[in-house]
Amino acid sequence: MPIEDYNYIEFGICTNFGEQNIVRIPIDNSVKQFLYEMHEEFNKTYIGINGDPELYQASEKYSTTEKLYIPLNNEYLTSLRNLFFLDSIPITNVEISEIASSIIYYFAIFRNNNGLKKIAFKRPSTFKGLLKKKLIHFIDDTLKVVNEKVFNLDNDFDFIIHNDNINILHPVGFNFIAKIEDEILRSAAETTIQLAVRLTFVNFAYISDFVRNSKTAAKLISSIKSRDDLENISQEKLIEKCNRVGLQFQENNGLLTPDQGQILRFLEILDRRGYDFDILNDNIIEIYVATSRKRLGPF
Repeated sequence: MPIEDYNYIEFGICTNFGEQNIVRIPIDNSVKQFLYEMHEEFNKTYIGINGDPELYQASEKYSTTEKLYIPLNNEYLTSLRNLFFLDSIPITNVEISEIASSIIYYFAIFRNNNGLKKIAFKRPSTFKGLLKKKLIHFIDDTLKVVNEKVFNLDNDFDFIIHNDNINILHPVGFNFIAKIEDEILRSAAETTIQLAVRLTFVNFAYISDFVRNSKTAAKLISSIKSRDDLENISQEKLIEKCNRVGLQFQENNGLLTPDQGQILRFLEILDRRGYDFDILNDNIIEIYVATSRKRLGPF
């Protein structure tokens, strides 16, 4: 889509200057052009990655560049939803060089001729960089491109909100801006207890105390919650798996309770991340954890 098809291209920042604050900054056509180019580079890279976009999961270990998506109505994305649906964002006239070190992220709002809206986000890589390109600065109350080392725009965006979805190209930037891991940890204990309704033979009430203080465990719980096959887990096979990999647990009143030091490993098994091999002549079982998993079967 050519730049002429956008009625408005606006620029904003989120700062922790005093307190976290979201404001717009006036920009001239040169900065609009750079933001447009970042938008187009994002689309070019995103579309150029083979295959359909995969659903983002906080428990996955992603590379620098991926082709991911997540619905905007995800329960952990309240702050991004609120920003997307804001009717108006106040304009600031503060000198950007004065607050550059406090900027958490910047964003661009694109509105096309049909009234459709997108917001593209970026965690800045450099504020006082050594490169003299794509630099912007306040002159006459308007942000303009100048040959100064003040603020450096990047080559593309980390993610873009449009319609009901978020397309994610750089997961690290998305994690940082959305603070999704913090949101998951905040609700992890309650989520863990809720899982007891779906998997009735696991002592999730006991596990919840551990999960509330472990971001890794919280992300695993979030991933387990999203599984649509949780109710199909066999108690017998789960016990057999735990015994095979040497995971210590107790079974009281029909509830499986992993030992305190084994909870993380237990959650990895429930989330299909803990796996083992027994292919050596010495009968030693090798135990591993999958940081990222792509299902190849069943066969």
